[in-house]
Amino acid sequence: MIKRFSLALIAVVVLAALMLPASAATITTVPAGGDVFIGEEGLDISAGLGGATQIAFWAPGSSTSDQPDSTVSVGTPTSFYVSPQLFVGKTGTWYQWTGVRGAAVMNVVDPALTVKVWDNTAAKDVTGKSVPPGNYLNFRIETNTYSVMNRANATGFVDVRVKTADGATYTALFQSTTDSFAITGLGPTSDLWYWRPTANGNGWFTEALDSSGVRMYKAGTYTVYAELNLNKIKDNYKAADGTDYTGKTISSTQTVNIAASTVKVEASKDVVVRGNPFSVTITGQPNTYYAIWVKGTGQMSGLALDQPPMLVESQKDVASNAAIGMYQYEGGATYDLVDDVPVNPAATRYYAAAKTSNSGTITVGWVTSQDTKDKKYTFRVERGPGAAAITDTTWRNNLYADQYKSDEVDVKVEKGTVTVVAAGDASYFLGQEVKLTGTNSETDTVYLFVTGPNLPTQGGKLTEPAQGVVNGVASSFTTTDVLDDNTFEYKWQTANLNIDAGTYTVYAVATPSDKNNLADTQYATVSIIIRKPFVTAVASQSTIAQGDKFYIRGVAEGQPSQGVQVWIMGKNYARIDTESVNNDGSFEKEINQGITSDMAAGQYFVVIQHPMYNDRLDVNPMTYADGMYAVGPYPVANSKLFKLTGAGSLQGSDAAEALVVALDNAMVDDTYTKLQFLVEAPTIKLAAITEKAVGEKFEIKGTTNLAVDDEVLVEVVSSSFAPTAKTASGEFSGATGTVKVVKGTEGFNTFAFPVDTTTFKPDEYIVQASGVTVDVTTTALFNVVEKPVPTTVVTTAATPVQTTIATTVPTTAPTAAPTTTPGFGALVALIGLGAVAFLIVRKH
Repeated sequence: MIKRFSLALIAVVVLAALMLPASAATITTVPAGGDVFIGEEGLDISAGLGGATQIAFWAPGSSTSDQPDSTVSVGTPTSFYVSPQLFVGKTGTWYQWTGVRGAAVMNVVDPALTVKVWDNTAAKDVTGKSVPPGNYLNFRIETNTYSVMNRANATGFVDVRVKTADGATYTALFQSTTDSFAITGLGPTSDLWYWRPTANGNGWFTEALDSSGVRMYKAGTYTVYAELNLNKIKDNYKAADGTDYTGKTISSTQTVNIAASTVKVEASKDVVVRGNPFSVTITGQPNTYYAIWVKGTGQMSGLALDQPPMLVESQKDVASNAAIGMYQYEGGATYDLVDDVPVNPAATRYYAAAKTSNSGTITVGWVTSQDTKDKKYTFRVERGPGAAAITDTTWRNNLYADQYKSDEVDVKVEKGTVTVVAAGDASYFLGQEVKLTGTNSETDTVYLFVTGPNLPTQGGKLTEPAQGVVNGVASSFTTTDVLDDNTFEYKWQTANLNIDAGTYTVYAVATPSDKNNLADTQYATVSIIIRKPFVTAVASQSTIAQGDKFYIRGVAEGQPSQGVQVWIMGKNYARIDTESVNNDGSFEKEINQGITSDMAAGQYFVVIQHPMYNDRLDVNPMTYADGMYAVGPYPVANSKLFKLTGAGSLQGSDAAEALVVALDNAMVDDTYTKLQFLVEAPTIKLAAITEKAVGEKFEIKGTTNLAVDDEVLVEVVSSSFAPTAKTASGEFSGATGTVKVVKGTEGFNTFAFPVDTTTFKPDEYIVQASGVTVDVTTTALFNVVEKPVPTTVVTTAATPVQTTIATTVPTTAPTAAPTTTPGFGALVALIGLGAVAFLIVRKH
């Protein structure tokens, strides 16, 4: 009985030994000084530990003759745990420690792990990209844990995980229908290690078929990652948040897409306005050539107005040559690509071989022009014949056993439109800028010309209207570019165009076509009215007092950039200034007090000169040694026309007449207007003032030749106003103030000063009126008397019983106040009045 139990026990022990993995015991044995990785447990480090019970670490830069930076006691050398708590941040060599440093026990390493997907067929990294079915894929493992394979009898410890879109996980992948290779338990032997040899034909065959002929690996996205299965390292070494430590014990998750064998084509626009570009995007297998062409256009001539859209030239991964044109497309029987497209200007502008990117897409650009016929076009794409190069003659044959993969998309090309408008009310003066704006969805350039009175019938160039445009010759037209939003703008300068006033029509055309050839192009017109510029002016007043300012105001149409020139001429006087013109055509020239104070009394003549069509003042003043002259363009430039100042100069009206004659000359296009004004000595006249009683209100009125809005100082002072003793009353009686001059009706302007005599004392009063800004004064006198006392009548009421004869009560006449005769006191008052006037004028 005991013997049988012993045999059974031996059998159980043997069976248990067979079930244990072979690496379970041997992968833990670390050679002396060998690598260990943070998170590993159950390691046998006795080979390096010897008889020591502690290990010590010196940080980089520390001297090993000093005390160690860290020590760890080793309890069981055959089951050592590289604890993250103890060894993170202390990577490097650990030594025996017995109070002195001994031999190297182990080298602590922080693990690192990355996995990438490598395409053996294309010989490149395709991580995160698409691959065509039929390519062989590999896994490139990058890790520093490869030294584990140096341990005695070590086995694989890296597992690669490949998951389908449905979540199924593979442990092995097929290289053929019958051959598969495990992707778990891998043993990398270098820091950059491949699962399978990198030659094409090795690895994961993405188009592998099972025994029933069904594809094992469907088109779609697969996720790939790797993890360390090394002495529970993944369980022990976690990220701070408790998850698996990405990049250390588990790699980041990658993707690879096995593309569908189908192809899809899409256009950026369903409808394209002729003259605009568009694109067609092919989506298919990665790094695969596809034929693309404008289907069924072989009957078109390819010439003007009968042309399909054409390929944008010099596109990356898009090629077109004779070999590609030999491709026999599906359903074409014996016809090639070149037979299905026009021959002009070149068949290669209508077909191409386009190579998809790593992600399986490529965008092919196309252009249209005014020569593109407006109609619907079909763009067809077929998977190329599988040639190794696009110049290979095998492009003629389909190497996919007639398994065509194709798609089509339609794009409609429509005629574009052209519009044009002129800014404002479409009425302009010669010399003004005409702003033309509009749209052109047909071409990138707008061709402009103008028609009108005495211009070429086919149209004239905007910048030279008399020069006729030539049909088909772009340089004979005025042109402007069309912006990305299909808009355009052109500013037409009408100065110096040598055209008459009248109505003109501006044409905006999509092509260089004249008025007689607009049937096959897009165009628009706008009518504008050109008017002759003019100038008007008026003086703010016809009579000006010396020292008073006045204005010459007017309108100069045509927006002259130099403004207008103002000529003022009188006896022994000439003054010429230019004045800018506002946007609304108005101008104002101020002749200030300093100028008029130096002008002698007399008549002055003004000529306002407008530069007209050429926007240039043709007649100008010019100073020479002997005086100032008016110079003009005839018979030669800067010819002296007449003398303005100095000996022998023309005066007043003669100078003005000579200037008008000069401006009327045929060699001068300037226009003008004339006016005149009179300069006089300043005057103020006061109207007679009648006697006033205390309490009356009245106005002191006067006339003057001072300008409207000038101020007049009016002072009313008692003639008895004089210095008084300290003990006497010094009460002032009178009034003072300023009033503005207003326009009169009989050649003189007027003013009125209100007076209230309520506080006046009976006396004689002196009135002085003087200009505030102009030196002119006048005076007048008037009397203020006591207000008359009314007569009072007393009446006795009659008694009903007794009749009493009414007695007349004598009325007492009021005693008239004595009238003070002006004398020395009046003289003193005048002196005081002058002092007050001086102070008030100074204040102003």
